[in-house]
Amino acid sequence: FPIPWFQLQLARATQQLYYPEFLPDASRPAGLPWSSATGRGDLSESFGTLRYGNLAEILLYDVRRTMSLAGPNAVFIDAQVEGWLMDRTGASGVSHLVHAPSNPFGWSAGKWGEWYPDILDRENAALTTAVAKPYWQEGWLKQHDRLAQAIGGQPERAPLIISGDLHAVGVGRMHRAGQVNLSARPITTVLSGPIGTSIRGFPSVVRGIGATTPAHLDVEESVAPVEDHGFTLVDFLPDRIVLQQFKWDVDRESVNAIDRLEPFYRTELPRPA
Repeated sequence: FPIPWFQLQLARATQQLYYPEFLPDASRPAGLPWSSATGRGDLSESFGTLRYGNLAEILLYDVRRTMSLAGPNAVFIDAQVEGWLMDRTGASGVSHLVHAPSNPFGWSAGKWGEWYPDILDRENAALTTAVAKPYWQEGWLKQHDRLAQAIGGQPERAPLIISGDLHAVGVGRMHRAGQVNLSARPITTVLSGPIGTSIRGFPSVVRGIGATTPAHLDVEESVAPVEDHGFTLVDFLPDRIVLQQFKWDVDRESVNAIDRLEPFYRTELPRPA
């Protein structure tokens, strides 16, 4: 950190080939940092929105692109971007709103560029906060808690966060984030699952442990993270959200089994009455 210019340009070239930039959105400011650095008009390379009428809105955002190293004032997400996320979370006019950040909420692998201060204790194969994580920034966690408070404070929606990154399928309910009490309306946080990953992509293979809940949170795990290939289907209905999770293991199952996969976990998140 900061990202070498060559690697950044390589990432942009890959995005333009395989991962289309986000289309303009009237509710998303056009001038957000790192939105249009490629000179491709109002397309955004880091922050986007999926919107289906008044039924559902999904906020997708790159967490590390605007990260700073400023101790208690550090952020992952630039203040302008955080402002956009807060505005959309507090706005009415859509039945369901989902946050989809690139860094998961609810679990950690003990790596540096995560929200949480937990670090890997290799001797005990567990996460710990007894040892300071080098270069981790207190402000990152403060921003996490601001977002969690806003997401959990939506009076007319089921609070929901969906992320990937940790190469696992999982579901949890976040009841507390530091001093933020979420027990009245816990946030459902989802690890959407890796469609495909190499064996060394799974955290437990490289680091000795899988995705683990950090000490900063109280998380009720409905599905403890499963390191299989998998995916999540989300159905948005006017009065509820239906989550279904699927998994497949290359060592235990044939390729033909993919055509017959059934959800191994299903849950419904009703809108508050």
